[in-house]
Amino acid sequence: MLIPLIVFAVYLVSIGVIAYIGAKRTKTLADFVAASGQLGFWTYSLLMIGSVFSGMTLIGVAGLAFTTGWANVWERIIGPPFAIAFGTIVIGHRLFRLKDRNGILTIQDYLAYRYNDPKVMRVLAGVISAVTCFVYLIGQYTAIGVVSQIVLGIPYWMGAVIAAVIVVAYVMSGGMFSTAWTTFLQSVLMLLGIYITVPLIISWVGGFEAMNQALIAMPEIQNATRGVAEDFMFAKYLSKPFAPAAVPLAGWVYNLTLFGITVPLGLMVAPHIVNNMLTFRKISYTRWSPLVMYIIGFTAIMLTALAGMAARVAWAEGMIDIPSLTLGSIEVKWSDMAYPTIASKALPYWLFVLLLPTILAGVMSTTDRLILTAANNISYDVVRNALGQNISDKAVKRINLLVIPLIGFGSLIIALSPQQLLAWFIWAALSLMVNCFFFPIILGLYWQRMSRNAARLSMVIGFTVTLVTFAMFGKTIYIAGIPVYSVLPGFIASLLTAVVLSLAGK
Repeated sequence: MLIPLIVFAVYLVSIGVIAYIGAKRTKTLADFVAASGQLGFWTYSLLMIGSVFSGMTLIGVAGLAFTTGWANVWERIIGPPFAIAFGTIVIGHRLFRLKDRNGILTIQDYLAYRYNDPKVMRVLAGVISAVTCFVYLIGQYTAIGVVSQIVLGIPYWMGAVIAAVIVVAYVMSGGMFSTAWTTFLQSVLMLLGIYITVPLIISWVGGFEAMNQALIAMPEIQNATRGVAEDFMFAKYLSKPFAPAAVPLAGWVYNLTLFGITVPLGLMVAPHIVNNMLTFRKISYTRWSPLVMYIIGFTAIMLTALAGMAARVAWAEGMIDIPSLTLGSIEVKWSDMAYPTIASKALPYWLFVLLLPTILAGVMSTTDRLILTAANNISYDVVRNALGQNISDKAVKRINLLVIPLIGFGSLIIALSPQQLLAWFIWAALSLMVNCFFFPIILGLYWQRMSRNAARLSMVIGFTVTLVTFAMFGKTIYIAGIPVYSVLPGFIASLLTAVVLSLAGK
């Protein structure tokens, strides 16, 4: 275990050095919150990729592909890559002309300006944003702990705690500059790891064509080798673009509500993603950065999914056994172990060791952005701008010295008793984000009649209906016997509130 620990240490030291350089660049509050809108083309592009490619991508997407194969391919086509590319076009381009003229550093600044509501809207949006980021963070720490235990062999809690200490330290010291520059390195590591390891993994199971033939024959293969039923774990649909509507998760209706609404639209308006759109230097970046982000993002997420499919084939043919990870009374879903498990068998040892920083980079590049966003929601948006107009920039920084550790370590404490399914937890957080922020932001930018009261109530009702739906029905509701992801009631309620109140009011 000495070599993996050395690699882990080198990775953490490298992140620390870059974070220190970023901290030296941070002079003003605008630097801390939004890098004063001075990020270059590649720093911005990789910041966006790193902010959406997280533990969900490298652990959850591979696990999802292990479970459903090609039936959820839409998550790779219109998921995270689409969200950051299209979001830059429809939101980033529009906000660029407003941010310098109106001193906009966060999405709460924009909402307060657009709806002429410097207090209520700012508090409402800031608190909801902090809550959703906090929930999202729990899933990131879970991924860090799982990977640390599987790859490094160190306890789940220790890996999560070490990562939390490092991230909290450099976010406190350098804010957005440290976050952006460390994410640049982490995105490069993550992408290189995916591009190098996945082709070798696919080759190990016989190549792309052989893998797809095995997916087609999966019902018979897993029955003969593993002794499970031919319809076990969506086996009949692994080689199809989607399953019939009556099938949960893999069905085409479920695909539309989960991967057509929740993932792309939730990520597009997620506070930490929209705040990224206020950090780039030139409006010309909105011309080519969306294409660059989509191409890089799509190829990376598709390769990660292919690793999960290869793991399903290898498992069915008896080449690997994917373990469960028991943490107290919780058993982490075994399909989430697909990528690291097949990598441990298919890759040379030295390359498998390098997979650790690949996955950690994906996770931590999202974790730091979430912590910074949630902290700024409290210190900058709520305390300074909504409640205390006379608070100085230095006072805001001092408040962050308290708020950042509270958010970073508070979410860590909850993650030490992890949720059973990483992917479902992340999707629930995205459901809250889309149903709170999508219509106040998008209609605010493109519909002049969108009103202040409509925006306020759209956020509150979307948030409330989403929480109630998940509390009562869990992740799936049934409409005329068809399974639908539970984001839908809140999405419809938020839309109707925004449109009806705007049309009815002044």
